Amino acid sequence: PAGDGPRVSPAQAARLRAWNSLDWALYAHLNRSFWRRAEAFGAARLREEVARLRQRRAALARHCLQGGGPLPARAIPDGRLRPFQPPGRAQILGYALRAGLPPTERERCARLATPELQYKDILDRRQFGGGNAS
Repeated sequence: PAGDGPRVSPAQAARLRAWNSLDWALYAHLNRSFWRRAEAFGAARLREEVARLRQRRAALARHCLQGGGPLPARAIPDGRLRPFQPPGRAQILGYALRAGLPPTERERCARLATPELQYKDILDRRQFGGGNAS
């Protein structure tokens, strides 16, 4: 509920708005351009494409994932697929791969289930070579 978060003074609120102004401008621009393109694409066609994407995602989840969906990090045996758990009470869910996948399928499924920090490391290695360049 509103009001449960930390209180900020009017001066702090003004500094936060200034700090985030570029982010907001970028968001507003991208949001406007998305809706222009969505309108040009066609609302009905966009709904159909979204439905196809959701069906494909569900099929891949059934094929690739143990349990077909997200799991608590402690239930994911492969450390490369276990998401980072920040300090505090929040629990970040991740994905475990179904047992018995052939090697090529396992690799494809792992690419889809890799958490963002590990995926960023993979991209860093591909782009910059060697170790983690960040």
